[in-house]
Amino acid sequence: MKNKLLISFLIFLSLGSFVFANELQDATDLYNEAIDLYKQDEIERSVELFNRAVEIKPDFYEAYYNLSQILMSLDRDEEAYKVLEKLIKLKPDDYESLYNIGKIQHKRGYLLSAHEYLTKIPKNAPQYQSAKLLISKIEKRQSELDLEAKIKEHRVLVDSLGKVKGVELADILAPSGVVTDEKGNIYVASFAENTIYRISVFGQKKPFSKSPLLKGPVGVAIDKNDNVYVANYSANNIIRITPSGQASIFADIEKPYCVFYDSEHNRIYVTEQSTNKLYKFDI
Repeated sequence: MKNKLLISFLIFLSLGSFVFANELQDATDLYNEAIDLYKQDEIERSVELFNRAVEIKPDFYEAYYNLSQILMSLDRDEEAYKVLEKLIKLKPDDYESLYNIGKIQHKRGYLLSAHEYLTKIPKNAPQYQSAKLLISKIEKRQSELDLEAKIKEHRVLVDSLGKVKGVELADILAPSGVVTDEKGNIYVASFAENTIYRISVFGQKKPFSKSPLLKGPVGVAIDKNDNVYVANYSANNIIRITPSGQASIFADIEKPYCVFYDSEHNRIYVTEQSTNKLYKFDI
């Protein structure tokens, strides 16, 4: 186990803080004794003393850290989860603990909880790549579970041999264009509601953009930076929507219908229904 050893505390307190000093010393003594017991393979006794140390000193980060490492090594996942929660509250940017709690929740089958913790790890953290791989596994498994649930709960299209050909994913009023991003989120245009919906990898449907600029959206496309392009049929233009949902006019075009993103050349193609023409726009 990787220990974060706290050899000693130097306490400089006033006489009025004598009780606090005694409590702090008691917690430190318990902490150091717990480390010694762990080295002697007295694991259960070590766990007991770490727990007593944090009872006395609830913000004792090092004690929580070592306790979490021991509990994880013993596969005592529920206990480890509770300790890691306290660690993260004490230090929200403890990315090692965020990754560990994500692993534990994934192991316990709490996929949404694991996903929530892991996505908090930034790209510059050493644990980012490992977290990214685990997130991919979680999203794949969650998609499988969602599909199983939708097969049970929603209308299913089958062929003459009874093989599943399609599963109802969401209700969209007057749906038109549809596109997916690299993460598996689905974007669907509602012509009647002047709305672009996003259906997450977990099957949750939410409005992505209800901008007043949207008027009769039909075709949709998405670029490598997750900007969504909408053929805005009734407004005679192309709308670009950023990943945060901010909409702006990208280009004016008469009755645009289909829109396609060419990732190799970083451009979009748009069909203009009123003139039977095809247009190219470099991004």
